[in-house]
Amino acid sequence: MRIMIVFCTMLVCISGCKKYLDASPDKQLTTPKTIQDLRAILDYNSSLNSNYSPYGANASDDYYVTDDVYDALTDVVAKNNYTWGLIAETADMYLDWQYNYQRLFNVNVVLDYFDKVAKADASEADINSIKGEALFYRAFTMFTMSQVYAMPYNPSSAASTPGIPYKLTADINEPVTRPSLQQNYQQMAEDLQKAITLLKPPGVSLLRPDRPAACLALANVYLVMQQFDKAGSYADSCLKYQNQLIDYNHISLSSSNPFELFNKEVIWQADLATNTILATSKSRIDTLFYSSFQDNDLRKQVFFKQSGSSPATFKGYYNGQSKGSSVYFSGLAVDEAYLVKAECEARTGNPDAAMVTLNALLVNRYDSTFVPFAASAQQQAIDIILEQRRKELCFRGSLRWMDIRRLNQFDNSKITLTREIHGQEYKLLPGDPHFAFLIPQNAIDNSHIKQNER
Repeated sequence: MRIMIVFCTMLVCISGCKKYLDASPDKQLTTPKTIQDLRAILDYNSSLNSNYSPYGANASDDYYVTDDVYDALTDVVAKNNYTWGLIAETADMYLDWQYNYQRLFNVNVVLDYFDKVAKADASEADINSIKGEALFYRAFTMFTMSQVYAMPYNPSSAASTPGIPYKLTADINEPVTRPSLQQNYQQMAEDLQKAITLLKPPGVSLLRPDRPAACLALANVYLVMQQFDKAGSYADSCLKYQNQLIDYNHISLSSSNPFELFNKEVIWQADLATNTILATSKSRIDTLFYSSFQDNDLRKQVFFKQSGSSPATFKGYYNGQSKGSSVYFSGLAVDEAYLVKAECEARTGNPDAAMVTLNALLVNRYDSTFVPFAASAQQQAIDIILEQRRKELCFRGSLRWMDIRRLNQFDNSKITLTREIHGQEYKLLPGDPHFAFLIPQNAIDNSHIKQNER
């Protein structure tokens, strides 16, 4: 009972404060005493597995909405994100910022008190896991936020590109600054490297991050940083712990809910925050993207639903649609690890190995007529893998938005995003400052950090 009171006190404090980034609690009212108190902070905080930013998903080309749907939207922020702020831009994105920094505060409380609390009646593995989970959550939160509120990572300019505030303590009096993007990513990598040494192997709970989850999260950090040898190594480490795939030949293609919650490919379960523009009643699949799936590609039927000549809608939620059709899976899964490993093998000069890795995934996605992909050159292998990644990970949190941002850093992979509303075309070109959304004005006013350029 006492640990529940501690945590509930924290939530009350968090909801009522207005100092640190407009979301700071009074630490005097929260005094964890035991390692069980810290476990309760992690296990009873649902935001650690939910409310991750949907803004990258809003901005991606996974979908479109009709003019009538766009006009009827009452969510100003969603409309803003859908058009990348090119029509009417608002910095009123406070709720997303608050969700993330509240999550960051909670895990920093765990880390601040970790060496101070009593640790009786707990095994060394359980104690270490608590610290490892907190480090994972901190890094994963900052990684997802960096995809929204900072410009894309480019190795040649990251040291001079503003990042986002990366709080390492729960001290509300600590100055709030914007370190460089390079410093952001270095800290993410450091947090996840430590987490890997502390976390347990798989088998405890998909709601708690484990060692393979931290390996895949770190692989994504290095993938964005273009450190492909490290990214591939950590993706491979993830697969050594967890590599089981769902054979789509053995699931119902016509099911309106083809995947169970906590299916065997899920490494760590998490969801985006609810966002109605992504609901199947509003969003539609681009016709060219939908037609790019071959007839023997089972994902065409597993992921999408089409009635007659109407545009297709999405149904392939890896969270089993547990929270409705406007809440998308944003956790980590085995198929993503295969794709990261394959891409890194190709980019580091081993296209044959890359095709072996890719085909190990795709044989579970095509029917019995599947012919394994082959590549005779490095760039051909990369192109094949990126095409399959685009198909496999559509509507998978904000991964498509992450991919657009990182691929635009390569000269041969420039992606221009286009929306059309009432016959007017809007384009987001590579390098456009609108690839970083405005920081909420509340945060700017309370911390005096610099706003993103326009």
